[in-house]
Amino acid sequence: MRVAILGAGPAGMSCANACLSFGLTPVVIEREDHLGGAQRSNFHPNLWLLGSPSESGQELTRRLVAHYVELQATTLLSTQVVGLEQDADGFLLRLHGARGHSDLAAGALVIASGMRPYATPELAVLARNSERVILGPLNDRIRDQVHDAHVLILGGGDNALDHALFLAERGNRIRVCTRGAFSGREALLAACRARAQIELMPHCRPTALQAGVAGVTARWIGTGARHYDWLLVMYGYRPNSEVVDSFAPELRPERLASGHLRVDAWQRTSVPGIYAAGDVTDNVQPAIPTAIAQGLAVAKAIERDWKAARQDGLPGRTLER
Repeated sequence: MRVAILGAGPAGMSCANACLSFGLTPVVIEREDHLGGAQRSNFHPNLWLLGSPSESGQELTRRLVAHYVELQATTLLSTQVVGLEQDADGFLLRLHGARGHSDLAAGALVIASGMRPYATPELAVLARNSERVILGPLNDRIRDQVHDAHVLILGGGDNALDHALFLAERGNRIRVCTRGAFSGREALLAACRARAQIELMPHCRPTALQAGVAGVTARWIGTGARHYDWLLVMYGYRPNSEVVDSFAPELRPERLASGHLRVDAWQRTSVPGIYAAGDVTDNVQPAIPTAIAQGLAVAKAIERDWKAARQDGLPGRTLER
């Protein structure tokens, strides 16, 4: 049975690997022109990852991609799903890629499209117009270009505080500005308070931001304007679940208020035959290991459901919940 997998990050690659082990035929569809997902730009070491404390997300991703390439699974890069319909034997995916439009029939669909840094529409425009505005922590420019500078960080969670400490060690002066109280771990807050280069500003929302080639100017009520060489937006992440909006209405899986896809213990969505894995679901701890594990769990669930469907005498690729 053919399994269409949306996304070539850790969850999607893991699912494809497991599908091959279970006698299923995976086809991985990736809208970008590369494998590996968001972790390709994570230069930070995985200090909390057992067995690989000094290995960065980039290094781990290279290992995963090297293994995946050896599988010789069918992979469609620079390809987007622009529609999904149901047919007599499963699903029909409408695709658009470099060679134009095409169709793909599959008995099961796995959504492993990951997540992206969250930003307001206004901040997204600033980032498109200025290289001095960086959205999210997974960006090589933070490591390679932000040195001996004045940096404004928007956000009050672990990523904001962790990057303030990272940048303080590289000769930068940092203001961390959050709309409410800081929500990061107390240990990170204490470490930031102990660094003279870091200014923590709770309940601090800029009234205006202007970005250009030389940096960013921020304004606050009552304090005037200040210039910064860099602006880092650390507002967390949001799932890449918009792809389901292109599906036929009856095939759109249920989403949580956060935008994550709702799944059961077997990674099944609310639509029979459609599954989800990785950061597009509401993980307790979004990370490469959980994405890999969920990719494996999805493949096992598909194999299990496929066997049950055949035993019940259902036709073709159709799966029974």
